[in-house]
Amino acid sequence: MKRSKQGEQEDNGNENEKKEEKKEKKNPIIQNGLYVAEMFAAHVARLHVISFIVKNDIIYIWYFDRQNTIQCSGINFVQDLPRFMVLLFIMQRMKYKQWGLNPVFEPEPGFSGEIKVEDKNLKSTVDLQLDLKSPERMTHFGLRGRATTVFPVKSTVLSSLPRKPYFWNQTAELVAKLFWPEETRQSEPDILEEVYKIAIEEPDVLGHVPEMVWFYKFDETSTAIIRRALGFDDAELGHRVLFIMVFKKLFPITTLVEKEFLVAWWQVVKCHRALWRRGVHHRDVSPNNLMVYRLGNRFISVLNDFDLASIVQLLSSIKQRSKGFERTGTVPFMALKLLTRRAILGEVEHVYQHDAESFIWVLTWICLRYQGGKLLRKNRPLDEWLTVDAMGCHEKKTSFMAELLEKRPTRSHKENFNVAMRGLAVVIKYTSPFEIVPTDDEVVFQTWLQEHMPADALRDNVLPGQ
Repeated sequence: MKRSKQGEQEDNGNENEKKEEKKEKKNPIIQNGLYVAEMFAAHVARLHVISFIVKNDIIYIWYFDRQNTIQCSGINFVQDLPRFMVLLFIMQRMKYKQWGLNPVFEPEPGFSGEIKVEDKNLKSTVDLQLDLKSPERMTHFGLRGRATTVFPVKSTVLSSLPRKPYFWNQTAELVAKLFWPEETRQSEPDILEEVYKIAIEEPDVLGHVPEMVWFYKFDETSTAIIRRALGFDDAELGHRVLFIMVFKKLFPITTLVEKEFLVAWWQVVKCHRALWRRGVHHRDVSPNNLMVYRLGNRFISVLNDFDLASIVQLLSSIKQRSKGFERTGTVPFMALKLLTRRAILGEVEHVYQHDAESFIWVLTWICLRYQGGKLLRKNRPLDEWLTVDAMGCHEKKTSFMAELLEKRPTRSHKENFNVAMRGLAVVIKYTSPFEIVPTDDEVVFQTWLQEHMPADALRDNVLPGQ
């Protein structure tokens, strides 16, 4: 019996659906990881996530925290039913904290009210009203690492604290930053205290660094605790702890346009250079870390986010070196030499030239992707840089430079792109194996950055009192 064309189409349709279903089916471990990442992202300060993978009659328990993953041996719930029943009874009696909810930020599921933190150093109870539903909230999606989350916050206690006279940001609005740094690294609050000492003496730094209002370290959240309890030999290696820092509110530099933007960008370049000279190496130049605030009728830019920064004097005194596996930077804006296999293995020293190149990539990125202070909604170039790994990004950027003359900036950054083009020309020059980058940081600063700035932008960059 012959089948009709309609029947053939229906059969083909069913076969296509089966193929699509088969194609989309993910490995159980990948599915588990995605589920855990969603759980972490759904809670503001989740301590850990416990998940399970069942294969035939064996169940595997997985424990995830911001350090890495611990997988338990499988339990055969058919052949070893008593042990499996004990496991079920234990889990039935586990409290919210044992399931990974942070009792300070989320004493019960869905809690978003006011929290209180007893601060012995401040000798006060700090009240924090978290605005977790704000459209300005920035949430991390992933399994490990610093997992930075930023959101608006209000606090009667913190708003009444005395301010240091050398801060210029007059806003009353505050933002909180929650993150999981490695405990062995110098903390961001300690680095900022050193930065503030430098700011008093350096006009290019004064007013151009974030104003830290308060910070607190939750020692009881250390990821080393469970590893010590399990008797791991490397329990102290790479362990992380939860920090909260509260700052005066800032705005992204991407909201500025034309000359106003270029002047603000240059302020951050000079601040970064002055700090590097004094031994504070930022090492994570990206659009997200370039911020602004309003002072009178003008914008003042800020070099933000020092949690990847290092202080040279401290490193030499305690003989601490950056781990090759700890990425120092944000991939789309990292220097080409840091996007190579040697750099990934930790064999390339992070020097000033790399951050100078990052500033050029940031300028290029904003000139091509932002119009009128807003991210383009369609026909947006360079999106692919966000979805590749380090070596893939190196390839994309190399191809980009080969087609540089064909690139067109947005109307808001037409003149600014000329500065970016001249900077990229220097980057292209020194990607040649026959060119040696100057070892003098001041020469790099002048030839990679300063020489390309328009004279009128340099004049407008001078602030009152400088």
